[in-house]
Amino acid sequence: MTNKRNQYTREFKLEAISLVVEHKRKIPDVANSLGVGKSTLQKWLTQYRQEING
Repeated sequence: MTNKRNQYTREFKLEAISLVVEHKRKIPDVANSLGVGKSTLQKWLTQYRQEING
């Protein structure tokens, strides 16, 4: 049995990040509504913050 990992576009990730950062939604709520794991969304947020902070 093969594990298939989802690949998300940069635009999808940025939209998810925007919902948390700009719209002040909670990570679990955004993750559930978009069908991604909470840890996945948290990773995207960490990477985003590292990018903007240089």
